[in-house]
Amino acid sequence: MENIAIIVGAGSGKRFGSFKQVEVIHGKAIYRHSLDTFISTGIFARIFLVVHNELFDTVKTEIDNKRYSNVIICEGGKTRSESVYKAFKKIKNKKSKIFIHDAARPLINTEALMNLNAFSKNKKIAVLGKKINDTVRSIKNNCSEFTVDRTHLWTSETPQVFDYKILKDSYNLHLENINEFTDEAAMTENAGHEVQMFESEQLNTKLTNRADLKIISKAMEGETFYGIGIDFHTIVKGEGLILGGHKIDCKFKSEAHSDGDVLTHAIIDALCGALNIGDIGQHFPNTDEYLDISSIELLKRIMKTIPKNVSIIHIDASVVLNEPKIAPHKDKIVQSLSSILGISNDSISIKGTTRNGLKYVDMTNGWGAEVIIVIKKWN
Repeated sequence: MENIAIIVGAGSGKRFGSFKQVEVIHGKAIYRHSLDTFISTGIFARIFLVVHNELFDTVKTEIDNKRYSNVIICEGGKTRSESVYKAFKKIKNKKSKIFIHDAARPLINTEALMNLNAFSKNKKIAVLGKKINDTVRSIKNNCSEFTVDRTHLWTSETPQVFDYKILKDSYNLHLENINEFTDEAAMTENAGHEVQMFESEQLNTKLTNRADLKIISKAMEGETFYGIGIDFHTIVKGEGLILGGHKIDCKFKSEAHSDGDVLTHAIIDALCGALNIGDIGQHFPNTDEYLDISSIELLKRIMKTIPKNVSIIHIDASVVLNEPKIAPHKDKIVQSLSSILGISNDSISIKGTTRNGLKYVDMTNGWGAEVIIVIKKWN
């Protein structure tokens, strides 16, 4: 029996005011947080991502790479229930376990998914949920009628897991009125099947309104780490300097084993420091393999070592260079780096300075850069 996932993100966003599934939290669209978590478990043969028809092309472009090779994008229906059913009809394996998850619950994590998967092995239906610990009251005309016994009350979340046959039989019974049920667990329960609850101990907030964005964003925050990188090289006569991957035409060049890009070297060292993975020389020694190599290529290789739950938050760089002035080139340098680092231009600060006539700092034949980087690990 194989696991199949249906991640539903096809809502029109009327209550939210926009398509909430593509709202960005910490540099990633809401739906991607759930999708990436499902993929990272390695337990799903197929993942059906259901999106609104107006988002189809955008989402298709965003996940057009090898990592998402087992993801099938589907257009949703007019309601959540119809969207799930449209994806369900595409499933070929009639002996599969179907995991249905709302894309608007981006806090789902690998641990919760793996625990639910283990729990559901010998269950026909398994639903992630939480026991209600707050006092619950029955209200009429804004007044409390009575206090509800909460002993047996739970809230229902997603993912919800179903044997294929259970869902198929339930759809056969209720296809004409599937929109009457708030979720598939309610539908299958109404069809006479037993729903097993699996208690979640982790926050699994559903994004409903804009206030929830702050709650979810805060819940994703983990530890913050800092790194410092510094690099200097000798300047000799040449045809240009490479700074942050951008070539500055001038009468100098940087004397180095690689292209001598001091800024990119300093960024690499700062990243290595923040990640605690050594230094640039350890990863790229002065061997023939790296002779005259582009420093941007080295940065790309280091970026591949960054864990998926780590984001670069900010880079602050100072470049020491008497001439030429770097001010006219800042925008292009930032653009070059932001595309590699996967962060916005606003997250990169580059400052230029000279030796300011200080005789004890001899930078007449050299240049350098110092970088401070901030990275954050997400829960």
